[in-house]
Amino acid sequence: MADELVLVTGAAGRVAGQLLPGLAGRPLRLFDRTAAQHEGAEVVTGELTDPAALERAVDGVGAVVHLAGNPAPTAAWEELRGPNVEGFAALLAAAARAGVRRVVFASSVHAMGAHEADGRVPVDAAWPPRPCCPYGATKAFDEAVATVASRRGPVSTVGLRLGATVPQPEERSQLASWLGPADLRQVVVRALQVDASRVHLGGYPAVSANTRQHWDLGPARADLGYAPELDSEAFADRVEDDGTDTVACPR
Repeated sequence: MADELVLVTGAAGRVAGQLLPGLAGRPLRLFDRTAAQHEGAEVVTGELTDPAALERAVDGVGAVVHLAGNPAPTAAWEELRGPNVEGFAALLAAAARAGVRRVVFASSVHAMGAHEADGRVPVDAAWPPRPCCPYGATKAFDEAVATVASRRGPVSTVGLRLGATVPQPEERSQLASWLGPADLRQVVVRALQVDASRVHLGGYPAVSANTRQHWDLGPARADLGYAPELDSEAFADRVEDDGTDTVACPR
């Protein structure tokens, strides 16, 4: 699997910039609406909702890391539907046609954010989705669409409910849900590598080993072998106090 071509969507974005060093040595194809830069990687530009561009992107690919989309929790449904819903559904269909082995996709802790907002922590990955915002609702929908794709076809899907994916937490609300760069790279690589006979489909919280933990990492540890090493507590005395301990959107 280490020599299979991996497609990274949203490759010019902030999360991809933190992830790509962890994929060094793998053949990569980068897909975004603007040209992404990474030494030795193929580059395809276009929109997920453009069938021709999508077919070029998945051709000959063994696995996909899907990071593209509108990540704004405050965005309106009209701004989210195309990139987060229609684009992901189109990607899954194209991946199935192309014989892609696995799609690892960025979900979000916002898909479960209402549990956190109500104080039901740590949030169990097996609980039903409870989005806290329209963005979280699109991610819950993506998880449902991925489940259907994997139950009806051979492509394996692994959803990672990413927390605050920044180099270091900047606000108090990020301390419980921070995902540091090294742990981001580890969880994505493990999701790419885990055998489909063990995990054909699944959804897992992806945060670091934070002292102020709001997300149960037990399933990710057991199924994916995820072993996070970073802890946001190292930055707790430097963050801005934004008046909350949760990343969940306010009601």
